[in-house]
Amino acid sequence: MSSIGIIHFVVGGTDGVSLEIEKWRYVLEKMGHNVHLCAGDLGKVEGVLIDELYHRRPDIRRVNSNTFVALNDYLNERAYQTELDQIASILEKKLDDFIEQYGIDFVIPQNVWANSVSPPATLALARLVKKREIPCLAHHHDFYWERTDGVALTSGKAIELADKYMPPRAPFIQHVVINSLAQHELVARKGIPSTVIPNVFDFSGSGWNVDEFNQDLRHRIDVRKNDVLILQATRIVPKKGIELAIDLVTELNKPHRRARLEEHGLFDGRTFDESSRIILVLPGITKDEITGAYVEKLKTKIERNRIEARFIEDQVDGVRHGTSDQKTYSLWDTYTAADMVTYPSFWEGWGNQFLEA
Repeated sequence: MSSIGIIHFVVGGTDGVSLEIEKWRYVLEKMGHNVHLCAGDLGKVEGVLIDELYHRRPDIRRVNSNTFVALNDYLNERAYQTELDQIASILEKKLDDFIEQYGIDFVIPQNVWANSVSPPATLALARLVKKREIPCLAHHHDFYWERTDGVALTSGKAIELADKYMPPRAPFIQHVVINSLAQHELVARKGIPSTVIPNVFDFSGSGWNVDEFNQDLRHRIDVRKNDVLILQATRIVPKKGIELAIDLVTELNKPHRRARLEEHGLFDGRTFDESSRIILVLPGITKDEITGAYVEKLKTKIERNRIEARFIEDQVDGVRHGTSDQKTYSLWDTYTAADMVTYPSFWEGWGNQFLEA
């Protein structure tokens, strides 16, 4: 059996890639493989922490922006390339140590060579696996050309980086995408064949029910029994279209619609009266939004529309942990408290929340 290294920017979180990594790890370990996680943020799971893999570091954000948006933080292209190479060299050494320490003989990069929010990680891992000729199964969730904020490769070096390493070509690297559109686009743009492995869901797993651990979730986030909890369980980024969820809550809160709810009650027999509230709950990651501008726009719209919302990222994780006052719920616990789930995304690679709901 293999010693497998799964490498991503973050693991153990509530983002889609982290959740898929956990599913893949479970299956691979059931098959008898030893799986080791490596990331820049481990959340609450065990693994190897490499700070330079964390894509929200200021230096990584700067390189990312100057690769895909505008070359405006460096004196010239050479200065940009110098910082890119410096960070990549540090990362390559640390990733090499990870592979050596755990005897990794198979690597699964998760989006490192696809959307590449960290160009230094893209470069470092490609150099390392080519030097070692270590077999890789590159799992691509979304590509840089699919970025909803647009792409403008800013220099010759940025173009070279994208062409050679996003993703790289080598006989010992196999590629996996999550839908046929990405498969066709990867061939058309890069001449690289791939296999489609959709995101997975265990429909035979245990149901998500109210239990002793999560029964107080609504109370802890100030949502009462006769309130309507509308859940937006995705990351909080522009492509998720969360402003449309705000519009929905605004419409439901209009007097004539509240009057109908008061007359007929809620779907499960609960009453709805003048004191009942319709509340949008957002457990997703806000830190993924590099500038924070989108989150602030949402908060401004929420205030302007005079609706109630709860941003509860700090109380939710990929798995449950803690007890009593230090309790952190899993993402799945939030579904048990929800009356309705919104999913107004403008674009998705697969559509996990639809299946989850």
